[in-house]
Amino acid sequence: MKPKVFDYVKSINEKNNYLGDDLSGYVPYLTNRAFAMHLDTVLLAEEMNQYHALGPWLQYDFYYYGVRKGRRFGFPKKPVDHPQLELVQQYFKYSKQKALEALQVLTEDDLRAIMKTQDKGGTL
Repeated sequence: MKPKVFDYVKSINEKNNYLGDDLSGYVPYLTNRAFAMHLDTVLLAEEMNQYHALGPWLQYDFYYYGVRKGRRFGFPKKPVDHPQLELVQQYFKYSKQKALEALQVLTEDDLRAIMKTQDKGGTL
């Protein structure tokens, strides 16, 4: 049975070289992308991007011997936004990142005071 594209990534992560000599299904772009998704392997993926002209064997061996054994699945999770994020961004005119940092410091009383100042009032 011919190995699938991500069997090579799985082989590198698990340190099982069960694929033998068959690298016919190896796709360097997808392997680089898979390793670029994780903090512990992103620098290796960047290094391999700089040497993209290397053959499949050299690229596979680079990852096989360079990446530590471990489980790496899917994409990294996006952080959940704070419900008051937009309020803090508007009040302080902060970027999203800066507002998230501010929310770690602000208390509930501070947020209530900010809400009162942003209340436009009026009727429908």
